[in-house]
Amino acid sequence: MQIDEPHLTTNQQEFKLKAYWLESSGDFMTPVDYPVVIICPGGGFQYHSARESDPIALQFLAEGFHAIVLPYQLVTPKQTVYPTALHQLARTIEWVSEQAGKRPIDLERIILTGFSAGGHVVATYNSVATNPTLKVQYQLNQYRGEHAAIILHYPVIDLDAGFPQTVAAKNAITPDTTLWHAQQTLTKSAKPAFVWQTATDATVPAINSLLYVTALYQLKIPTEYHLFSEGVHGLALANHVTQRPGKTHDLNAAVAQWFPLVVTWLKAQHLIQTH
Repeated sequence: MQIDEPHLTTNQQEFKLKAYWLESSGDFMTPVDYPVVIICPGGGFQYHSARESDPIALQFLAEGFHAIVLPYQLVTPKQTVYPTALHQLARTIEWVSEQAGKRPIDLERIILTGFSAGGHVVATYNSVATNPTLKVQYQLNQYRGEHAAIILHYPVIDLDAGFPQTVAAKNAITPDTTLWHAQQTLTKSAKPAFVWQTATDATVPAINSLLYVTALYQLKIPTEYHLFSEGVHGLALANHVTQRPGKTHDLNAAVAQWFPLVVTWLKAQHLIQTH
């Protein structure tokens, strides 16, 4: 494995990735190109959660994925999250495409995954970048490459569905109300999705994921959805790896099954090769 921390630029603004690259195995008789997962951690659009960054990357590495953590644009006194975060995600996909000749990458298997606020970034990208009209409107058509599927964990979907709670906070994320409602900009071109949340999430109400999944279902886009009966917001892996010291509610054996469920779903979508 190699770790790379490249500096990329989009719209004259620099941002830094953290990329974990698998290396070709000398034990294999034929070369293998690996899928890539791009991770957008949560943090309420205010910070990037470490619990939803490296630990997630390492889990996917163990399943044969290259893994990239994207610290997307946050709310600052001078800048909103959007549209910069969408351009950063598009540029990251393009950068992965540029690495294909140098590393064993399968460009047909680029997966986007987002937690909480990062889930909003990924869900919105899945809507906008696959919507022919909005892709041009938000100038995402200037980037090469595309994703194959998304995975959402307790995502913010609709800024009017419980998080954030004030108009000022919503406008700080973006004053563009088109981007407030990720489910409303979906088209039949959107990519398949795996989504999970807990019914007792007190920070991002479960109606968020339900809105997105309902829209995907109505468009007949392949979707798997798990609403676990209980659990706090921000569970990450929901096991000892991402448990904060003394926080027993970070442990949830039922919710911790989301990762094996994701692996099974990715195999069913032919995004993990089993032959």
